[in-house]
Amino acid sequence: MVMTKGLFWKGRKVLVTGGAGFIGYALATKLAAAGARVFVLDIKKSLPPFPLGDTDVRKKITYIRGDVTSNVTVGKVLEQKRIKTVFHLAAEAIVERAHKNTVCALETNVLGTWTVLESARYTRHLGEVIVASSDKAYGSHDKLPYQEHASLKGLHPYDCSKSCADLVAQMYGKTHALPVAVVRCGNVYGPGDTNWSRLIPDAFRCIATGSTLKIRSDGTFKRDYVYIDDAVSAYMTLAEHVVKNRLSGEAFNFGNNKPLRVIDVLRDISRVAPQLKFKILNTAHSEIKHQYLDSSKAHRVLSWRARVGIREGLNKTCEWYAEYFSRRS
Repeated sequence: MVMTKGLFWKGRKVLVTGGAGFIGYALATKLAAAGARVFVLDIKKSLPPFPLGDTDVRKKITYIRGDVTSNVTVGKVLEQKRIKTVFHLAAEAIVERAHKNTVCALETNVLGTWTVLESARYTRHLGEVIVASSDKAYGSHDKLPYQEHASLKGLHPYDCSKSCADLVAQMYGKTHALPVAVVRCGNVYGPGDTNWSRLIPDAFRCIATGSTLKIRSDGTFKRDYVYIDDAVSAYMTLAEHVVKNRLSGEAFNFGNNKPLRVIDVLRDISRVAPQLKFKILNTAHSEIKHQYLDSSKAHRVLSWRARVGIREGLNKTCEWYAEYFSRRS
């Protein structure tokens, strides 16, 4: 992990939208540990019930329940708390739910993004904004790995919403000179992820319950898998460089440059949890077969690179899920 500069974050007032989600919560925890004054804005009732790391750090996070699509709510938080840095991660992140309720996904992911950015635009004391996009924003391309200059052409509801939000963020950076930059991560995994619709959490849930994991694809689909600590490092490192390196309107890929097939991930999980049972259904005919990122720009400009390999990451993840499910039994 890139070491962040303690002086940059110490005492800095930071807003994390979507801070009760998987990545947002890990990011908020890391920021608080670095000395930042962290405020979380989320539509959920509270932070997740489990601490990540030191329980005393969790107590330093101020939780605000609210909707990012409300310009009154967002503007009030930015002004009253005198926020310096915004990490905008609030989103409908579950692909299946976005498909079933497309309007809600577009409102949260697109309207929520421009609401945050428009409010930030008129906040004089604001330093920088980091917007969470995704590798899904690229849609389907024949040329792999994806580079940042590739067109954004997501066609499914979730993918399209991320394409739109990504472009809105770039527009605010280039047209309105807002110091905003975009994070495009691969599939993030690790401790704290309880979205059971994702491959790795679902695998460990099936292990804990003795169920068989059902794989919709044929097992050969390739994806980037980024450990949560590396993803958090990506967000913080980019925030530290936006103003200094004049990166307004820029987007950055963050992957591990080692794409893996689904079957390879399952085999690596089986190494740490031999009791895993899975069945290949081969029914995912409409999904994009291969999606992975070229992270060379992040390394060249930010000196960032993924530090945690898949086996090390899965070992840590397995330990966390074992403890998580033991507490629930």
